Amino acid sequence: MLSQSSNHMRVYFKKTGRAKYISHLDLQRTMQRALKRAKLPVWETEGFNPHIYITFALPLSLGIESACESFDIKLTDEILPQEICDKLNAVLTEDLQIIKAARPVYKHTEIKKAEYEIEVEHAEKFRDFMSQNEIMIKKKTKKGEAIIDLKPLIELKEIKSGKVTLLLPAGNELSVNPMQTVSALSAFLGDEVKAVVKRTKIFCADGNVFS
Repeated sequence: MLSQSSNHMRVYFKKTGRAKYISHLDLQRTMQRALKRAKLPVWETEGFNPHIYITFALPLSLGIESACESFDIKLTDEILPQEICDKLNAVLTEDLQIIKAARPVYKHTEIKKAEYEIEVEHAEKFRDFMSQNEIMIKKKTKKGEAIIDLKPLIELKEIKSGKVTLLLPAGNELSVNPMQTVSALSAFLGDEVKAVVKRTKIFCADGNVFS
């Protein structure tokens, strides 16, 4: 956990609709511009090329929506969390909206898992998919590509109303893109399935929601 600091703030936001096609780099630029337009007292780095200090907890893959994204900023003056939300939402689109702001509790390195809600064709066949002895996929690593068994990494929580809710590893040690699960399901069914994926929660190693 982090020690509480008066000049640190964690800002939570949703990324939905057309915003899911914004790359992580473009998202960083968008939020930096929004912070400037909102005229918030945000600390900037020093040197020849000063820029707003901003760090994102867990970069989101392109094409995936989220209801639980966050970034950290440093403040140079006191400001109420609700005022941060209101000022940022005034300069952001409806597809990128701030949910809340609060003092950070956990470090980014404490993130362990992420929950995803996947609206997918043939959701009722996901249990058959999970009943396989193994689900082998190719995964990019720092050393290249590796073949891994996806099955023990998937924690199936619920299948309901055409949606599959599951937990996947996330964070610095091991991270699994939910679209890899969708691709593996397509291979299992022998047909490409369409899916809408949304990240709904992020969990730390102690089981608590990242905050």
